Amino acid sequence: MRKHRNTRSNTRNALFGALVTGLLFAATASAQPPGGGQRQGREGGPPAILDSAGIVEMVSELASELSLTAEQETLLTVLHFEHFADAEALREQHEGDREAHREAMEALREDLHERVAAVLTDEQKTRYEELMEERAPRRGQRGPGRR
Repeated sequence: MRKHRNTRSNTRNALFGALVTGLLFAATASAQPPGGGQRQGREGGPPAILDSAGIVEMVSELASELSLTAEQETLLTVLHFEHFADAEALREQHEGDREAHREAMEALREDLHERVAAVLTDEQKTRYEELMEERAPRRGQRGPGRR
């Protein structure tokens, strides 16, 4: 009986790993701006969209700061790849309409923060909010989801 449980657990872990790998591959392909690499922000325009290496580096820094488990780090990586792919789509969708783009990006950031918080423990959430407050001046905002 014990061997059967281990086999089932190993199969579930392998399927989870394959799913995450597939999602990362798909997100990487869609998150890459034309020509690859990091897209440069325009003067006075929105900031650059991170490339896949930048996303992985950013999540790795979060993992270190928040003492994430391997599973949490994987989930946050997937969430961030999805977020930056969506951000690129919004940039293209709202090109020329800065106010609509700003509002859409604010909603997208709020959604990301809610989804990230759902993965974290209470202690990690507290530290995550502190980190976001520290990093907010770089974005020109006061914090996640705040005007």
